[in-house]
Amino acid sequence: MKKKGLSLFCALLTSVVLTVGNGTTIVMATEATPEASVVSPETPEEPPVPESYEWEIQSNNIPGWPEGPKVMAETAIVMDIDTGEILYAKGIDEKRAPASTTKIMTAMLATEKVPFDTQITFTDEVNNIEAGSTHIGIKPGETLTMKDCAYAILLASANEVSSGVAEYIGTTVPAFVDMMNQRAKELGCTNTNFVNANGLYDENHYTTARDLAIIARAAFQNETFREIVKTPYYIVPKTNLTDEERWLNNHHKMIFQGPEYYEGCLGGKTGYTEKSGNTLVTYAERDGRKLVCVLLTDISVISQYTNTALLLDYGFNSFQPLSTAGVTLSPAKSDELGKLLEEKGLLTTALENVSISIPKEVTEELTYKTSVENNMLNIDYYYGEQLLGSSSMQASDEILKTSQELSPEKTEETDASVSPKPNKDTSQELSPEKTEETDASVSPKPNKDTSEKSITLPSWKYIALFLLITGVLFYIILFIVKIKRSIKKRKRKKAKQNRC
Repeated sequence: MKKKGLSLFCALLTSVVLTVGNGTTIVMATEATPEASVVSPETPEEPPVPESYEWEIQSNNIPGWPEGPKVMAETAIVMDIDTGEILYAKGIDEKRAPASTTKIMTAMLATEKVPFDTQITFTDEVNNIEAGSTHIGIKPGETLTMKDCAYAILLASANEVSSGVAEYIGTTVPAFVDMMNQRAKELGCTNTNFVNANGLYDENHYTTARDLAIIARAAFQNETFREIVKTPYYIVPKTNLTDEERWLNNHHKMIFQGPEYYEGCLGGKTGYTEKSGNTLVTYAERDGRKLVCVLLTDISVISQYTNTALLLDYGFNSFQPLSTAGVTLSPAKSDELGKLLEEKGLLTTALENVSISIPKEVTEELTYKTSVENNMLNIDYYYGEQLLGSSSMQASDEILKTSQELSPEKTEETDASVSPKPNKDTSQELSPEKTEETDASVSPKPNKDTSEKSITLPSWKYIALFLLITGVLFYIILFIVKIKRSIKKRKRKKAKQNRC
């Protein structure tokens, strides 16, 4: 009992700001962690296995796909950073609270919009954070550089700094949050909604494993962001209101030598609130391949690191780059353009530079589908029926010429002569006009459009019809005039008789 109490005391001690004799402040604050995960380093306790451990792993349902490991997190994803290819998927479109992994978006926007040497003076907004949440003790009126702020946000997960930077950039925090949501939409996120810049819990603040991986991948393209998240610690110098240095330690344990260390880890972002559970984003590289792993709603700090290591090992060990796999891609059966381009040797360069990952044991057909749009050659790559990824390149004159050979008129004639009924894929490739004419040629019953064409009259018949209608109108007018004259005549005759 005494040992457990001592462990809890030590854990609390590491969450405060310590000032040593030389005037240096060491900020040891970490993400708040559930009591179950506060254990002695010498005797780590295994967390209980939750129901979510047995939840469905969607990627395991893909025919011929390597079987991924079970993890305790409710949702999880492994994504190839270079291609955006999803290697592992568990509940990746289910909404969950992201906690402090929200700060990936906050920091990405901040580093893009504000130069590092910019001086940011904080307002009373720094006091508008949840009591007991992670902070580095910034006071209203205190000034930091944007560089200091970026490290405080990503390494120390400082909630008050996140809100202060958001207010500085957007004038108000809600305005900055609108920027966050707009950027998420631009990146292709469909199930994300932010209501704050720090990730403190709100029922309307949510994302998904897929969306968060997309955001994390986008942030990783920023060299400044990459440098920050892999930094073990950072020293914030003395400020106008704090006459001490602040030492900020990176909360992500997989970059440090110890039980959680993972070789090749490039950093990431931790997160925790009582209602959201543990969240973790991790970047890693091995043999030139870079992956990002996202876990949402994990039960403990211990399991989130072991789960992440399992998933990263799965991604690195079960897949290989197509370029080194010694296998070839072939055009899909419905891809007439791809077949022509391959016959002419116009896809050699494009296919040699394909950057996708495939299973190490290939059991499904590897194919591609091509299309040309706005002078760009687009290629989609498939493993069986599973879309692996896509690439685009400027179409050469030869490729454009070949594409024009499959113009609507040519395709229509070819389909009509080869097959009386176009298959589903061919129908989708045809233009609306082409599909209409092809259907009419193979079916004895005309569709609506061809029926309308069958009653179209030649131009001379319109003239005859006009003359006929005019004649009828003229006859009717004459008839009416005759009747009126007859009535007047009878009236005059009757009047004459009355005078007599």
